[in-house]
Amino acid sequence: MRKSEFAGWALVAAMAVATVQGMAQQDEGPILRPKPKPIAKPAAATLLVMCDLACNWKLDGKERGRIAAGDSATAPVSLGQHLVAAATEDNLDKAEKELDIEAAKQTLVRIELAPVRDARLWAEQEARDKAVISRTLQGHSGFVYSVAFSPDSRTLASGSEDKTIKLWDAAGGQLLRTLEGHSNTVYSVAFSPDGRTLASGSGDKTIKLWDAASGQLLRTLEGHSGSVNSVAFSPDGHTLASGSGDTTIKLWDAASGKLLRKLQGHSSYVYSVAFSPDGRTLASGCNDLTIKLWDAASGQLLRTLQGHSNSVLSVAFSSDSRTLASGSKDQTIKLWDAASGKLLRTFQGYSSTVASVAFSPDGHTLASGSWDFTITLWDAASGQLLRTLRGHTNNVVSVAFSPDGRTLASASGNWDNIKLWDVRGILK
Repeated sequence: MRKSEFAGWALVAAMAVATVQGMAQQDEGPILRPKPKPIAKPAAATLLVMCDLACNWKLDGKERGRIAAGDSATAPVSLGQHLVAAATEDNLDKAEKELDIEAAKQTLVRIELAPVRDARLWAEQEARDKAVISRTLQGHSGFVYSVAFSPDSRTLASGSEDKTIKLWDAAGGQLLRTLEGHSNTVYSVAFSPDGRTLASGSGDKTIKLWDAASGQLLRTLEGHSGSVNSVAFSPDGHTLASGSGDTTIKLWDAASGKLLRKLQGHSSYVYSVAFSPDGRTLASGCNDLTIKLWDAASGQLLRTLQGHSNSVLSVAFSSDSRTLASGSKDQTIKLWDAASGKLLRTFQGYSSTVASVAFSPDGHTLASGSWDFTITLWDAASGQLLRTLRGHTNNVVSVAFSPDGRTLASASGNWDNIKLWDVRGILK
C-alpha cells in the first residue's frame, strides 16, 4: 500500500473514532422536541411568506422565485415595499395576495396564501386571530418548551432552553421572577393542585421543586439517567410523575421527594405523562409509538394503546377522565376511550407534527400546538374544527388552558416566545 493511501485510510479511521466519541458524549436523553428552525432576528423588518399552494412571489416587481406548497421564504423589507404572491399555473385554484409594507418594525410580517375561493374567509380569520391575541410575553433567551397555569389562573410558568423558569402575571403579562438552578434545557413545568409548588423537569436529568410564591428551591430529585421530558402532579398533590429519556416513568412523594416506584414497559424515550383528573390513571406517551395507561396507585400497567405511526409527544385527559387525547409526529391527534382503550376519533389535516394537546376545563374543546406554527381548536365531541389560530412564527410546542377557561397559552421559539389568547368568544 502506498504511503498516500495509508495516510488516507488513517485519516478516515481517525474521523470515525472522533465521530463515535462525540456521539458517546451526547446527553442520553433526547431533545424533547427538535428545535424549531431559528430565524435570525433582523436588523430591519423581515417578511415571512408562507404558501398553502405552490406559488411564485415578487417584491417591488422583481421575481423572487418559487415557494413549494407548505413551505416559506423570507426577505428583508422596508417601508413602502410591495409584495405579490400568486399560485402557480399547475394549481386548479388560482390565488393572489398583495401587501404594501406599512411599517418596518423589529418583527415578522406574516402572509399566507389560500385558494381563491377561501381568500375572503382567510383574510377575515387573520383579522380575528389578531384580535384574540391578548399579549406576547418576551423574556426568555432561548426556545420555550413548556407553559403551565397556576390553579387560580393568575400565574403562568414557562420553561426554556435558556435553562430558566419564568413566572408571569397572567393578567398583565409582567414578569414576576426568574428561577435559576437547572444546568440544561427546562422541558416541562407543572403546578401542584394547591398552587404552592412548581415542578420542573430538565435535560440535566433532574426534577426541581420550587416554592411558587417566593421562587425558593425546595429540593432536587435525582434518579433518572436521561433527560426529564415531562412532569405532572396527581390531582391530590401527593404524587409527582416524571417521564424520561431513560424509557422509565418515576413516581415521587411530592412532600418528601422520596421515590415511590419506577414504571417500566416503554422501549424508548417517554415524552409526556398525565394523571387523569380522578387520580386513578396515569398516561404516558412515548417515542415507541405507543401510549400506556397505568394504575396510579399500584403502578400496574393497565393497557397499551397502539395506532399512531410515529412518536407520541403529548397526552392529556378530559376533565371527566373518560377521554384521552394524544398528539403525534404522525401529524394527527387521536381520542381514546380511557376505560376500554378504544380509539374514538382521529383528527387530521395537519401539515406537521402535533407537539402538544390540552383539553379546556369543561372538556368540550381540545387545543393543539403544531410545528406548522399554528394552534388548532376542535370540538371534542363532534370532531368539528372550531378555529385555527395564527400568530407564531415558529413551531408551537406547548399549549395550556387557564383553569378559568378564559385564556389559552402557547409556547414557541424565536422572540415571540409565549402568546396568550382570549378564547372566551371561541369556546362559547
